Amino acid sequence: MRIFRYITIIVLAISLWSCTDKTKAYQDIKYNNYLIPKIDSLAHNIDQLVKKVEDRADSTAIREAFVSSRLAYKEIEWAVSYFLPHTSKAINGPALDKLDLDENKFIPAEGFQVVEEYLYPEVNTEEFSDLLLDSKRLKNFALSMRKNFEVITISEDLVLEALKMEVFQIIALGITGFDTPASKLQFIEATASLKGVKQALLINKEWDKLEEVKEVISLIDKAMAICDKNPDKNTFDYLTLITAYLDPISQGIVDVQHALNIPFRDGNQVVKGSVRSLFDKDLINLNAFMPDSTYYLTPDKIALGKELFFDKQLSKNGVRSCADCHHKDKAYTDGLKTALDLKESPLARNTPSLNYASYYHGQFWDMRSVTLESQSSDVITNKDEMHGDLKEIVIHLNESETYKKQFKTVFNSDKDIEVWQLENALATFIRSLSVFNSRFDQYMRGDNKAMTEQEKNGFNLFVGKAQCATCHFMPVFNGTVPPYFTNSEQEVLGVPANKEGTVLDADLGRYVYNTDLPQLKHSFKTTTVRNIGESGPYMHNGVYGTLEEVMDFYNKGGGLGLGLKVESQTLPEDPLDLTEGEIADIIVFMKALSDQ
Repeated sequence: MRIFRYITIIVLAISLWSCTDKTKAYQDIKYNNYLIPKIDSLAHNIDQLVKKVEDRADSTAIREAFVSSRLAYKEIEWAVSYFLPHTSKAINGPALDKLDLDENKFIPAEGFQVVEEYLYPEVNTEEFSDLLLDSKRLKNFALSMRKNFEVITISEDLVLEALKMEVFQIIALGITGFDTPASKLQFIEATASLKGVKQALLINKEWDKLEEVKEVISLIDKAMAICDKNPDKNTFDYLTLITAYLDPISQGIVDVQHALNIPFRDGNQVVKGSVRSLFDKDLINLNAFMPDSTYYLTPDKIALGKELFFDKQLSKNGVRSCADCHHKDKAYTDGLKTALDLKESPLARNTPSLNYASYYHGQFWDMRSVTLESQSSDVITNKDEMHGDLKEIVIHLNESETYKKQFKTVFNSDKDIEVWQLENALATFIRSLSVFNSRFDQYMRGDNKAMTEQEKNGFNLFVGKAQCATCHFMPVFNGTVPPYFTNSEQEVLGVPANKEGTVLDADLGRYVYNTDLPQLKHSFKTTTVRNIGESGPYMHNGVYGTLEEVMDFYNKGGGLGLGLKVESQTLPEDPLDLTEGEIADIIVFMKALSDQ
């Protein structure tokens, strides 16, 4: 009888645990149950697109099917971008072949933007077979999404973080036209993305009772109403949409999480869960890019790196320090057309700014160094730049009691100073040269008097008519793609060798280190626009001495627009048709990005 009683208790406990577990499982799949029908709707729309192409339907019908498919995707973009980043990049990335350096090859472009190029500005009737093939590939992405979301565990904290990151994506990529370079439907698609955020917030019926949720929904509705008007991208007030609606939406989502007492994911990730705004000073956690904690930024390490930065003993015969070519008052450039070698003869390339250098996946103009650590050692050992010997430098450092004490404190080690520690200290100082305190930053954080009306207009032109923000992404204004910041882009601009624009510059850029990839000829890193007022001359060869000359080059459509023969130019060759007044406004805005 006693044994029977024990068995009964055990069975009852298991039953209760099972019921609890089933309840928990049911709660865990509510977002999956929401997403899977959405993916099925996406797949259905893609089927319709494929059928229209197969039937050689008229241009309007094919385009309508395409737009319906894209909008269906945009409604779930928040989930796909966050939980399936590789799928997101493939289905909605730029219509450019993707560089895979591990395999030393380009992966052919695919996805919505590839299909878009067949359809806009006119439907390309000569390439229907290719259009059909690329349209069918979209269906494979939808099938892959479905399989993944059938098994992924989606918790509420992840949903809220994903929704916030989607708002960041709308600001930095959506409304700028990065996703819609040919169709120019960015506002229609931004509306769909916002609709997806709204729907996701209302899945949990308990949430819509919260005042914080009601406030976010109200802001979303107002932002959607503005985008629904399908305004002219050239005259649209991007700044007001961001500051009055989109940025408050992302902040409101964080407030919702606070109100629900849901813990934030604030581990060592690139963008921490508690970060409220795309324009937060501490948006990007640089430690997330480090191999381990020994490489992390600390005040002592920054101070040590700064001392090394000014130490001439890092070069051969003690003739040059890092600071001799990177001046603080010139945004850590040298103000010269191109750098000078140790004999004061000009080198081939312009000295890049070190400000915000930490926000690239690839250093130097040709991106040949992956990290700032390797970049530092490359400069030190380069025979034309510093011609130092890392082993000899470390011997010198170990002979200094001051340096030995500093390194011991910084790296918590009693061992002799090592080369990697020298590299990391220098790199850490360079990482600290990113302060995000320009007048633009102050304006975005609530100081309405920080920018003039001309600067505000310049920002709207920068994002809209001039299309600058489709390559120089907010908030860093460089080529590292937000909001996840996992890759940095290079561009082929067709930069000339002279101001007159009569000859293409001979520098092959990134191709020099990847000669099996001809698409990289004349390809260079997209540098930051921050502190651009202090970092001239401009371009990799310093060909332009003023921002007016730079803007004239872009206004004409880059090298192709100048009539030069440029292979694989990634910059659109169509003129921007900017007026002198508009160019002046853009330049004034860019100077508002200078750190205070």
